[in-house]
Amino acid sequence: MLREAVTFPGIEHHVVCLFGDGELSDEIRSLGIEVHVLDLRPYFRRRKFLAAAAELEKLIETLRPDLVEAHLTWSRFIALFAAWRAGVPLRIGFEQGDLYMDSWKFRLTNFAAQSLAHRIVVCSEALADWAHSTHGISRSRLLVMHNCVDLARFSKNGPVAQGLEFPRGTTVFCAVGTLGRGVNKRMDVCIRALAAARSAGAQAALVICGDGEQRSELEELARSLGIASEVKFLGTRSDVAQVLRACHVFCHAAPFEPFGIVALEAMAVGLPVVVPDSGGICETVEHGVNGLLYPVLDHQALAQVMITFTNRPDLRESMGLAGRKIVEEQFSVQQYVAKLYHSYGIDLAQRALAAGVGA
Repeated sequence: MLREAVTFPGIEHHVVCLFGDGELSDEIRSLGIEVHVLDLRPYFRRRKFLAAAAELEKLIETLRPDLVEAHLTWSRFIALFAAWRAGVPLRIGFEQGDLYMDSWKFRLTNFAAQSLAHRIVVCSEALADWAHSTHGISRSRLLVMHNCVDLARFSKNGPVAQGLEFPRGTTVFCAVGTLGRGVNKRMDVCIRALAAARSAGAQAALVICGDGEQRSELEELARSLGIASEVKFLGTRSDVAQVLRACHVFCHAAPFEPFGIVALEAMAVGLPVVVPDSGGICETVEHGVNGLLYPVLDHQALAQVMITFTNRPDLRESMGLAGRKIVEEQFSVQQYVAKLYHSYGIDLAQRALAAGVGA
C-alpha cells in the first residue's frame, strides 16, 4: 500500500513504530517515507498506558498531520487516543478482526478506542458484521475495503520455488498460513482431505507454507494417515509468490477468516481457489467461476473438490484465468489506495494538477 501511496503527488507520509524499529522500517525508508521510532515497551511493562499515549501525542503535535491511520491492536488503543488528544482533524481506525481476543476488557477497550475514529475500515462484509455485533460499532461508521494485492509481485509469470517436486502428473494443492493455536488455520482439515482424496484414487499432494507450534502435530497426522511423502511442510517463507506458482490449486480451511489476502495472491498468480463458505474469504470467490466453495470444516467435501480438480486440468486452467481477471478488475493495490484516499476526501486529480502531473 505504501509503495503505491507514494506515487500520488502532494501527499506526505509518516510511519510511526511504537515498539522500537521494525523489520520493515528500512524498506519503508527506501520509499522516501520518514519513519519515527518510539519504544513504548517500558511504559507497557509498568502498565502506564496513558503515559505511553502522551509520548505519542507529543510526536503527533510536532508532525501536525491532517489524518492519522491506526492499523493494529495497540495502535488503535494508543494512537487513536493520542491523535484525538492532539486534535488531528481526521482519525481512521482499521479493524483487523482480533477474533481470539474476546475478553470483556478487550472489547470495552476496543470500543472506546474505535469511538475516537471518524471511520473504521474493515476488510470484508463478514468482518463488518462481526465488528458491529461484537463491539457495537455502528454500520454507518464502518467502511468495507476488501484487501488488495500487488499485481507486479504476484503474477503468473516469474520465478518458481524449487524443491517442491512430486511424481509426474500430481496435482499440487497449496495451503498458506500460521500453524499456531491463537489463530488456527485448521491445516488438519486440508491434510485429512488429501488423505481421503488419495484413498479415492486422486494423484494429489499438499504443500503447507507456514510455521508454528502445531507443526509437529500436523506432521504426525500426515504420517498416521500414510501420506507423509505427499505433504511438504515448508515453514515460514518470504517467496510465497514463487511457492504458489509451483502449485496448481490453492486451498484454505480456517472456519472464519476476516478476509484472507493469500486467496487474492493465489488468484493473482493464476490459481483456482478452494475456500470454506464462511467468513470474508468467500467474498472473493464466485463459486464455479474462479474457484469452489465447500462447507466449513468438512474435510470430506474438501476431498471431493480435490478429486474434481485432480481429474479436470481444464477446469484448473479456466478458473485460474478467471481469478486473475477478477483480481485485476477489483482487487489491485492501485484501485485500493485510490478508493481509500477518495473516502478521506482527498481529490487525487486536483493534487496531481497542482503538482504539475498529468491526471
